[in-house]
Amino acid sequence: MSYNLEKVNAISDGDKDFIEAVVVAFIEEIPEDLTKFEHEVQTENYKGIYQVSHKIKPNLDLLGMQEAYEENLQILSWSKAETNMNAIAETFESIQQKINQTIIELKKEFNIA
Repeated sequence: MSYNLEKVNAISDGDKDFIEAVVVAFIEEIPEDLTKFEHEVQTENYKGIYQVSHKIKPNLDLLGMQEAYEENLQILSWSKAETNMNAIAETFESIQQKINQTIIELKKEFNIA
């Protein structure tokens, strides 16, 4: 499993509706962020990459996506320093795959079409 809902469970006090709302929000909002992220990488816009990377950071943390979170921190560092565009592109692809896999798994676990 590419995610861990411990943090969501901790802040929910066992409220299953809240947990599902967090999951649904992630599933609905993150693809748009990924599209913007991909555009910024393709246009080699360091500032844009930094902004989108920073925006998705709390979602990756909240959903316990540790590997993607760590990769995203690296992108934040590179984009802030305006360096390593090839590494940013490769790392973004890895994050994108992990997020897309997590969306599939979450939809399955929470019975979301």
